[in-house]
Amino acid sequence: MEKNTAANFTVGDFTVHGSRNLITRAGAETAITPKMLAVLTELASHRGKTLSKEHLILAVWGTPHTSDMVLSRAISDLRKVFGDSARQQAYIETVTKQGYRLKQAVRWQPDAVAAPLPIKQTQVPGQQLLPEASPEPEHSREPEKRGGKIKVKTLWPVLLAVAVLLTAIGQFPDKGTTSDVSGEQAGKLTAPTFTYLTRDQDYERYLRFSVDGKMLAYSVSSKVLPGGKIQLRSLKDNKLTTLGAGAKPEENAVVSYDVAPAFSPDGKEIAYKHFTQSGCLIRVYHLLDGSERELGPCPYAQTHALDWSPDGKQLVTTVFNQIRKIEGLALVDATSGNTDILPPPQHPASGYLWPRFSPNGKSIAVVYYQPNSHLWTLALVDKASGAFNEILVTGEEVSQVLWDETGDALYYLLVNSSNDGIWKVNLSTKETAFIAGTKSSSLDFDEVSGQFASITREQQVNIWQSLPGLEGSRLAKPLFKNLPQTAYPSLSADNKMLAFVSTNSDIDSLWLRSLDDNYNRLVFQGKEKQKLVDPAWSPDGKQLLISVLSREGSRMVTFDMELGDADYFAGDNNVKMGQWSQDGAMLYWYEEVDGIWQIMAKDLVSGQRQSLLQHPVSRFAILDKKHLHYQKIGTVKVHSRTLADNKSRAPVDKMLLPLKNGYEWDAHADVIYYVSPEASPKPGEKKQDILYKMPLATGQPEALYAIEPIMMADGGRHLSVSSDGTMAFYTKLEQYHTDVVLISR
Repeated sequence: MEKNTAANFTVGDFTVHGSRNLITRAGAETAITPKMLAVLTELASHRGKTLSKEHLILAVWGTPHTSDMVLSRAISDLRKVFGDSARQQAYIETVTKQGYRLKQAVRWQPDAVAAPLPIKQTQVPGQQLLPEASPEPEHSREPEKRGGKIKVKTLWPVLLAVAVLLTAIGQFPDKGTTSDVSGEQAGKLTAPTFTYLTRDQDYERYLRFSVDGKMLAYSVSSKVLPGGKIQLRSLKDNKLTTLGAGAKPEENAVVSYDVAPAFSPDGKEIAYKHFTQSGCLIRVYHLLDGSERELGPCPYAQTHALDWSPDGKQLVTTVFNQIRKIEGLALVDATSGNTDILPPPQHPASGYLWPRFSPNGKSIAVVYYQPNSHLWTLALVDKASGAFNEILVTGEEVSQVLWDETGDALYYLLVNSSNDGIWKVNLSTKETAFIAGTKSSSLDFDEVSGQFASITREQQVNIWQSLPGLEGSRLAKPLFKNLPQTAYPSLSADNKMLAFVSTNSDIDSLWLRSLDDNYNRLVFQGKEKQKLVDPAWSPDGKQLLISVLSREGSRMVTFDMELGDADYFAGDNNVKMGQWSQDGAMLYWYEEVDGIWQIMAKDLVSGQRQSLLQHPVSRFAILDKKHLHYQKIGTVKVHSRTLADNKSRAPVDKMLLPLKNGYEWDAHADVIYYVSPEASPKPGEKKQDILYKMPLATGQPEALYAIEPIMMADGGRHLSVSSDGTMAFYTKLEQYHTDVVLISR
């Protein structure tokens, strides 16, 4: 509890404004946190008396089970405000083995005569980066500008009081299963409601409402239904029907999912793509008599979307242009199956995704992806001319675009970001509004009921470790028990500490795991809708860097592990993926400059900066200051660039590592570790994932040991290996399934 924190009083030459969380002196203002104010008020209430640490912790934090490091940090920050230090203690004195006492005279001011403070934006030199468990005013949470110095109240704050009492084996409290969280509605709309239609272990994909809103069609895969089948679900009585004989797999054929089924405008037919080893066909299933016809072969495409025109005469799908290597649009005649290809997108290495006809049938809404700039664009394509009209550009991944019932706005689905969920953009004003938060992979909107149907994703990802066992054996086991979803393991250079990000109730936190005593410590808690990624250690282990992603942009924060200080990385651009060189003399990061992402380098002695590579990448590593290893977005290849120096005029690139079925690699100064399926398993044995070691000098891989299957994901750190290769940490997908859910607006 915070005691009398709203009181106003003076301490020596300083005036404390409790109602404003401010301390002033000679016109200068310094903002302090509520906990700093509570500590100071408690000391002032017992001026001259020594208060034990236990007394202060219980009075301010309300529980004796709080680390005294939080208190020490608050005292240190208060001393800096007063100009004190550990040696010069003119205001707050440390009484050895007893506690703290306030030395200066205290004069309390009645509220009636308290000096009013002007309402203005106050620069906060000692401001903490994140809110604590108790809410703080919004202006006291955000730094005034990028590059400002921030002070974390303590290096080890607590999420909850019980989270501090981590057991010797590193257990976290189990908060149960996390369900989809509804976000705040724009304006004063009520929060949406979620109605689950399935609660099973099946894998559902790509759902669509019927025109009258009474049916849902979606693809499903399970042990009972191998491959992929379309299920039709009645929203009236929940009756399920598996569609048509045509969905049966061919003998010995590899069958992918029947994707993106689309109801005809009259509600009598469902069109869908059907993939087999022999190719792709567009099929049409007649709902009244159960008959099925093959409309024609699918135009070659890398995406699977399909939509019906409002007049029922055409289908729109995607087609891949082999010459320009881009994804365009194709119109398929609903009777003959003849295909008419629209003009391709203007820019190479780009593509149209998830096309949807407008209510009047004159234009097609698309997600326009540009991998070179790593941007997703919502746009309209004129059906007659192919003209392109940009609506919204974002650096966050967009999956699915839908029309609202008026045709004046678009709904779109953000995924793999801190702002996951359903959003709306007005076509005329370009204003956006948040509708509902959901972890989803598919979305549709029903004009009749005004609700959404979604495929929600539920997954559990934990960090596992592989380490030597007895007599040459290997042990593979989860690092934690009852731990919320975790990712981004990063091992310190001395192999004693592991940094990682844990997500609980959609809030990301940065944690440390001491490998000597299996103790976990909380370093940093993100705000709602912030995503923490890619923790990185300095070579001496004294600093830890984390990227903080949000809708407003991406930033980096560096933590001093000894002092508990935290600094924003200075700059006005989006920055992320920071790391140090092996000798600690260089800092590298990924920065967006004038819309172009590039890898940057800074000499920490001279301050000189330079651009090393202008290309969107999902991972990079530079350790010896001579070689840049990087992986382009959307690829499974690791490239290496020899950086230019005084002897060479230009950098030289080469393909270093063609990964298979994954993106997992970890670089050291002279070796790269990576995960790949076993090349030649023994007869009768199942193929395993193997950790390989490849010395950069020879380029010859060496198989080390089998590990549990790891989570395959594009980008980010999912593998961290000790320099000698004997110990590995990696993320493992423990549980994954999807469910069909209805979401009200």
